[in-house]
Amino acid sequence: MKYEIRQERMCRLFSILGQLSPHSQVTISDLVSEYEVSERTISRDLEVLERAKLGVFQDDDSIKISRNGYKKIRSWIIG
Repeated sequence: MKYEIRQERMCRLFSILGQLSPHSQVTISDLVSEYEVSERTISRDLEVLERAKLGVFQDDDSIKISRNGYKKIRSWIIG
């Protein structure tokens, strides 16, 4: 299966990752409001992040990232 991600979506995915932490309180509703997209769009974005095995998951209403996933992404950003 071929995945093509537009620039707008790629920016949104990276931005979402930047908001997440093991203790984040970010919700789907927050992201819908911030990016002015549908809940379905955010759900699909989260599916992409989950498939990427970065430790992104939903805990009740909040979207979080595991400690290992957070450390991995942080090391990519910091170097």
